[in-house]
Amino acid sequence: MENLNKLDEKLNYKFYEYPFFLIRLIKVFFVLSRSGFFSLLLKLNFFSNRITCLIKLIILVFERKSFNNNNNISFSQSLISLGPGFIKLGQALSTRPDIFGKEITNKLIYLQDKIIPFSSTLAKKIIENELGLKLNEVFNKFDENPIASASVAQVHRGILKNGEEVAIKILRPDIESKLFFDFKFFYWLSKQIELIAPKLKRFKLSEMVNIFATTSINEIDLRLESSSATELSENFKNFKNYKIPKIYWEYTSKNLMILEYINGIKIDEIAKNKNSKINILQLTKLASEIFFLQVFRDGFFHADLHPGNIIIDNEGRIVPLDFGIMGRLTNKDRKFLAELLMNLLDKNFSSVTKLHSDYNMLGKNVSHELLTHEIRALTIPILDKPIGKISLASLLGEILSLSNKFDIEIQPKFCLLQKTMVMAEGMARQINPKANMWQLTRPLVEKWIEENFDPFNIIEDWIDKNKKIIHNLPELFHKIDKLIEKFLKNK
Repeated sequence: MENLNKLDEKLNYKFYEYPFFLIRLIKVFFVLSRSGFFSLLLKLNFFSNRITCLIKLIILVFERKSFNNNNNISFSQSLISLGPGFIKLGQALSTRPDIFGKEITNKLIYLQDKIIPFSSTLAKKIIENELGLKLNEVFNKFDENPIASASVAQVHRGILKNGEEVAIKILRPDIESKLFFDFKFFYWLSKQIELIAPKLKRFKLSEMVNIFATTSINEIDLRLESSSATELSENFKNFKNYKIPKIYWEYTSKNLMILEYINGIKIDEIAKNKNSKINILQLTKLASEIFFLQVFRDGFFHADLHPGNIIIDNEGRIVPLDFGIMGRLTNKDRKFLAELLMNLLDKNFSSVTKLHSDYNMLGKNVSHELLTHEIRALTIPILDKPIGKISLASLLGEILSLSNKFDIEIQPKFCLLQKTMVMAEGMARQINPKANMWQLTRPLVEKWIEENFDPFNIIEDWIDKNKKIIHNLPELFHKIDKLIEKFLKNK
């Protein structure tokens, strides 16, 4: 399996590669400037007058005027044309509203990487090479037409020899080298930006590229994606209404993943299906509870919740698909998030500022009074809405957007979570326009806070995690007594 410790080696560049990177930068600049990217960039409003004039000149000279009214589409298309790494970059940018603004990131959240599939002949060859068996020795039936084709892999349907229907996910040929070809360029570019503009170091751009590449490793080693699916399945083994497809580990390798094929309806098509017997209200409650359990109970969540990745099976269970992008939160992260959301919703704005300070996220020269005032100004328009219309994702997005102005150190994992929340809320409203995830999960969050901030529970957790040390304490005290006794005798 891919050694994660070698990631830095893949990203680090040599001095003699600079000319190549500069040539590539010119090409990327030309493609993006033609696509309307700089018009989107100009809307961020944090550039100096000189830089703003330069951007306007670039727009005037290079931008195709026909895209002015639809630049988000052409920007997405330009990323697709530049290669798989740039598609992943677009998805990564969508997690950083604190840097790129909510308008750009919200448009990129649903970036669809619809790529022309590679030939079925090549797909069959890859399967046979990975398994060391002929196709007809493994499958009774193999559908040559892929049911999905994306930047990293494509998926076919098939029936195993035992009659079980499966989905067959196959990595694109040479996808790893193509992705890291792009990632190394991004890493070089982030380092140059940090060198030229030291103030941008707090955004941790190079660290973001590193995390971005690490996350993508799950997608280019299907054993890691299979492992994520298995971990999620174990977390929900006692939850009957959430079904994770079975992984056929005996047929799974770095380039091939075979999993249970589950018939169902895409979650965004439920409202359109008038004959559906699915209880929309119950489904919304279930989805909200699952999201809460993943984020707060487990700290391990599905981070690619666009409608194409969620189906409802014939038994009414929610079925997630595609486990390539997963997020993790430590217990400390979860406590911060829970306190942040509760303080915001209770309008304890000074407590929100203090919380950031307590977690060492504020610079030394940040005025707590000014930050509190800004938080109040940005969040009250959201909080003053009826409780059913309050958006958790919008609240978190507003807080993240303050990092540029107040030198707040943002952890990229929170940006990934905010992106996931935007997608989850959007999906919930697609199936139930009256749905509000916070209204449904607030009691669960309050209970979680009560349990996790209770001092007796904290002591109990510490004892549980340190049973081995506690068990060996008598022996340790005995040895200390012996040492003291020996010391006194020698004295």
